[in-house]
Amino acid sequence: MRPYLSKSRFQSGRQCHKRLWLEVHHRNLIERNKNDQARFADGNLFGELARVLLGSGDLVMADHRDFEQALAQTRDLLRQPLDANHLIYEAAFEREGVRIRADAFLKRPLAWFSLIEVKSSTEVKPEHLWDCAVQAWVARGSGMEESLDEITLAHVNDRFVYTREGDYEGLLQQANVTGDVVALEADVPGIVAELHDVMVGPQPQIATGVHCKKPYECPFLAHCRASEPQPAEYPVELLPHAGKLTAQLAAEGFRDLREVPLDRLPTEKQRRIAEATRSGSPYASPELAGKLDAIGWPRHYLDFETIAFVVPRWLGTRPWQQIPFQFSCHTEQSDDSIFHSHFLDLSGDSPMAGFVKTLRAAVGDSGPILVWNQSFEAGRLHDMADLFPAQAGALRDIIDRMIDLLPIFREHYYHPAMRGSWSIKRVLPTIAPELDYRDLLIGNGGDAQQGYLRAIAPDTPAAEKAKLRQQLLDYCERDTEAMLRLARWRPG
Repeated sequence: MRPYLSKSRFQSGRQCHKRLWLEVHHRNLIERNKNDQARFADGNLFGELARVLLGSGDLVMADHRDFEQALAQTRDLLRQPLDANHLIYEAAFEREGVRIRADAFLKRPLAWFSLIEVKSSTEVKPEHLWDCAVQAWVARGSGMEESLDEITLAHVNDRFVYTREGDYEGLLQQANVTGDVVALEADVPGIVAELHDVMVGPQPQIATGVHCKKPYECPFLAHCRASEPQPAEYPVELLPHAGKLTAQLAAEGFRDLREVPLDRLPTEKQRRIAEATRSGSPYASPELAGKLDAIGWPRHYLDFETIAFVVPRWLGTRPWQQIPFQFSCHTEQSDDSIFHSHFLDLSGDSPMAGFVKTLRAAVGDSGPILVWNQSFEAGRLHDMADLFPAQAGALRDIIDRMIDLLPIFREHYYHPAMRGSWSIKRVLPTIAPELDYRDLLIGNGGDAQQGYLRAIAPDTPAAEKAKLRQQLLDYCERDTEAMLRLARWRPG
């Protein structure tokens, strides 16, 4: 049977012909991570809520796998004498081998129709317009040529604040994108014809590149990379903030950073990275020890873990707001004594009030608070200062006491094993390899979020919840222990 296009396949083909071909012929090669699954779940939850917010209507009940039945149900609904402003959800249309299910199809006064696409993002993106364009083109080819006069993209209102339990009125924001979509529609038939040829033809031979992650990371990326020649040990792309330069160097035949003449590198930092990569030895500036010695006492090493929901769960929060549910704090005195404190709320209730109270006790009223990438922790504290006005002064004092270790190490330290990154997970193994994260069952922020969600789920057994609690504590504690070890380290 000739393969069909859906709106997702259409988008895949626009991104990469090879991706589309693999989706059709080798879906078994797809690799999705836990974060992808979580985003899909959030998107589905928002889609269900969007139906409530858009208004009552008829849902085409046929499963996506039974498209013919969905078409029949859609036709039956459209034949009925629908009232103005009547909604049909998951309406099915087909044209020239392209099948779509419209999030919402609205009958408007005087028998005009509006197509509504729902997205869980906070803004209209170019790829969303293409989603709408292929749907509009298919719908028009199904008898809506004259009556489909409006295309709307419904997305998250990032200014929405959840103030009353169960009341999400205002969460959904609608943008009229008719003009932009109509302009794209003219190109849809040519793209459709091209993609049909791709699906029935031989596998496209396309090398991996920047297109593999834009607009979405391709689930076949690992598969494609495995069949390609091994990259250089230290590719020129490791140079930070040098997109045009690395492209030029690659075009000239430079594959490995160690091959690049130093005089081709315009900044001191780039030359330091190249020199350290050539020598295989780390670079540590003479100023690094002084920068670290100048930090006062007691030192509080602090790290947060956060969670974000497209549909806010707790009063006072916004869509996609990063909400802290955990922190770890190592407090170090000038006599080398160390005390560890932490917070982790797995009740499923809002963790923020307890978080603020426990944090204030952990960091006290004196001493610098050391973090890695200050903007993140400071941003979360600013959010909570807005939510708890009585605590705002104390929280802003905590922000004022923060010292960011990231720029200190970024300016004064580099090891070839960091491969152009100063994330703490790249820096730490070069100084304290025994503290690598690979021994942890939860080893990164994404894992921590998924562990938290599983732990607060009502159906999670108590024994599993206890294990997740310990894994979360171990992970967050590792982050602050890492900062402590890095701040103690001295070259030589």
